[in-house]
Amino acid sequence: MENEKSVLRWGGLAGILAVIVFIVGMPLYALVDPFTPEGLMTFPDARMAIALSISLSMATAFLSIAFVLVLYRTLQRTSQTIALIGSVLGVIGYIVTALGDASTIVAFAPLSDLYHASGATPETQATVVLLWQTTMGITSTFFFVGGLFMMIGFIALGVAMLGATAFGRRFGRVSIVLGVIGLVGVVASLFVPGLIGMQLMGSTVFANLIFLPLFGWKVYRLSRAAKITEMNTSEE
Repeated sequence: MENEKSVLRWGGLAGILAVIVFIVGMPLYALVDPFTPEGLMTFPDARMAIALSISLSMATAFLSIAFVLVLYRTLQRTSQTIALIGSVLGVIGYIVTALGDASTIVAFAPLSDLYHASGATPETQATVVLLWQTTMGITSTFFFVGGLFMMIGFIALGVAMLGATAFGRRFGRVSIVLGVIGLVGVVASLFVPGLIGMQLMGSTVFANLIFLPLFGWKVYRLSRAAKITEMNTSEE
């Protein structure tokens, strides 16, 4: 019982902390966004800031994965199959999104070095600009696939919650609605190219900003409820 409470407590805190880390890094993400038209020009000055933002993004992904795994452990007793599907999809989504963040520095840094090299000719710089735009498209694919898996995972986890007394239909419906909102934004981004398409994929960020702290707090409270139940049982 003590081990179960500890898992619930730390799993819930992981979900809450994931959002806190992300919010702390949000101003940094906006400041050093390499996906803007000026990204190639400003990349050398923002390299360290981009590396820091990626580190925060990785921390967010790892904490989110830890939370989803604990959430699966909580739901497996009543809806093991659908909870497993939702958890696997969610974990894949966070991993793929983290890889997309990591590719920002791995793929863009060499291109920036070529563009800003002292001996770079106008022809070379024009080629680098084309490669930069192509790389942006590849990186966006990571975010699209990651967001797609993540939101379908939210929906599946919500369905699993409908039959779990620890969460109930209200929490299950909230998870499903958040997943649908994010999924609509991700799918809509396919039909809207450029920066607006990236902003539509931001619906997955909105879904996470609600999902992680809300359900993280719920899981944390389950650990407290387990402790209270244990105390009452011992008194009897």
